[in-house]
Amino acid sequence: MLLDTNALFLPVRVGFPLEAEVDRHLPGARMTVATSTIRELDRLIARRTAGAVAARALAERFPRAETASVGDRAIVELASRCAWAVVTADRALAAELSAVGVAVLVPRDRHRLELRPGRVTRGG
Repeated sequence: MLLDTNALFLPVRVGFPLEAEVDRHLPGARMTVATSTIRELDRLIARRTAGAVAARALAERFPRAETASVGDRAIVELASRCAWAVVTADRALAAELSAVGVAVLVPRDRHRLELRPGRVTRGG
């Protein structure tokens, strides 16, 4: 289960119950953060983006998956290769992931995630 950068901002910006919602859909799923996401958060911190420090602190709670790729490409490659679901609020990324058969959890409102089908494993 991969967490996209914007998924890490959800709890920070709107108090979204990220872990509870992931567990509701995929009990026992191990949430993981790509190293590309960590690098992106570091760039956002350097640009003083609101919430970036807190999102980076949240990311530290989860194991990392190494990737040399950047941005959405890294998420798509990791999720496809490992058959991991992805949590993202990015509509374009969600569509791309769904198109290649990756399960996606997207915000339905300020407190719930919606699971869009694909290949799902609880690893990550």
